[in-house]
Amino acid sequence: MEKDIIIGADGVYELDSALSEIIRSAQCETAMVINKSGQLISHQAKADGADKVSIAALAAGGFASSAAIARLVGETEFETLYYEGATNNLYIAQIDKNNIILLVFKNRSNLEKVRNIVDDNRENIVEILKKTYLNTLPDPFINLDVSSYGVLEQ
Repeated sequence: MEKDIIIGADGVYELDSALSEIIRSAQCETAMVINKSGQLISHQAKADGADKVSIAALAAGGFASSAAIARLVGETEFETLYYEGATNNLYIAQIDKNNIILLVFKNRSNLEKVRNIVDDNRENIVEILKKTYLNTLPDPFINLDVSSYGVLEQ
């Protein structure tokens, strides 16, 4: 049976704190944790206003498309995506089997710095998500494999 995500106050606080630290240290504008199904799990930003739900869904779709392209060129998958714009850049990285992180950053930061900060914080975010997924409830409409988190099927 699949599980839906129920994030308690502690989980929200921990994820928000982790994303806020990433924004501060990477000089990012926005940080999001997104389930690969497109569900926005957590979001922090210096300024609000963007359509977070649409960004999450489109980022997950883009990440899924890149996996299909990877297989066509002989790779298992691409673990990161990078989009460079005139003023904003996006870095999307897989943080575990079910989730990706998306960072929006301006040219004052650089890709290598952002990538290193995500790598440095990945384990912490995965641990927070593990605790969160351990408190899930059944939902037949969510396609979420939580077995890698040690959640026992009921």
